[in-house]
Amino acid sequence: MTAAFLRTRAFRDIVVVLVLVFGVGSIAMLLAHVSPIVGFGALFDGAWGTKGEIAETLVQTTNLLFPALGIAIAFRAGLFNIGAEGQLVMGGFAAGWLGAQFPLPGYLAVPMVLAAGTLAGGVWGAIPGIMRARFKANEVIATLMLNVVAILLTTYLVTGPLQQGGANGSETGPLPKAAQLTHLFDTQLTWAFVLALVLAFVLRWVLQRTIFGYELRAAGDAPEAAKRAGIDLGRTALIAMSLSGAIAGLGGATIVAGALHRFNTGLSPGYGFIAIAVALVGNLDPLWIVVASVAFGMLQSGGIAMQAEAGVPKEVVSLIIGLVIIALAGRRVVASLRST
Repeated sequence: MTAAFLRTRAFRDIVVVLVLVFGVGSIAMLLAHVSPIVGFGALFDGAWGTKGEIAETLVQTTNLLFPALGIAIAFRAGLFNIGAEGQLVMGGFAAGWLGAQFPLPGYLAVPMVLAAGTLAGGVWGAIPGIMRARFKANEVIATLMLNVVAILLTTYLVTGPLQQGGANGSETGPLPKAAQLTHLFDTQLTWAFVLALVLAFVLRWVLQRTIFGYELRAAGDAPEAAKRAGIDLGRTALIAMSLSGAIAGLGGATIVAGALHRFNTGLSPGYGFIAIAVALVGNLDPLWIVVASVAFGMLQSGGIAMQAEAGVPKEVVSLIIGLVIIALAGRRVVASLRST
């Protein structure tokens, strides 16, 4: 570890996260009359103890990695996309409904399901992008409200006009086998994990090596200078929000095709919101986001063991994640104010 890295914001953010996770987590456990050693021991054991638990940790990692990568794209452009949850839900709905409605051979079914989710998430992300580009609307409010609309809309559709035969309650019919992602190592882990890793490397290359990546970063870091250099900020905002939503929507499609094999209105326990913390911990760098996703995936899967084996209240993990979001978002706000 070099001295230069020790002075970077990424390192300082890692320190903040570690202090919050172990410091606040320990205090919360002590207040619940649980030994922090026992609690964190259960966390690590529940996340990495067996082959099945490792697979579940990587499944949770995958579910967080897609929306986190999407959020990072928007944040890099200076846009606060708080709507990854709704974009993920819309992507999952499109994938589940189309996959069950139009059975195709395997070599077409999986690409159709994933493409449907990507397109639906992209359209849902484009809505606040258009509002920002054309009307200077606040994308935070727009994306936050669209989360609610997405959940209510998909619930209405799946239980009403688009209800499918064989479906129970608030879910679509089952996906045919041909439309399901293949599982790896006889576990719940699917090829979605590999796809997410490849996407992270591709996005890192795009951000660092392409003109589009340069324009995206310029729009976020120095919008006035970017505007004077001829970069169309409205167009960049629209593309960034659409791409951000598309990646989150792809994540929803992989959940449907890989784990649930149907769309259910409860497919996400808040992945889109937790992914905000993941993206911030990863310093908006796709490769660091992979690392952060693994850490948060461990919290998600190991948190169940903490509750079952050590008696740690499940709210402790939610408390830690919430504090991470507040702390890192606050640091970025303060940093941006100092730079103006």
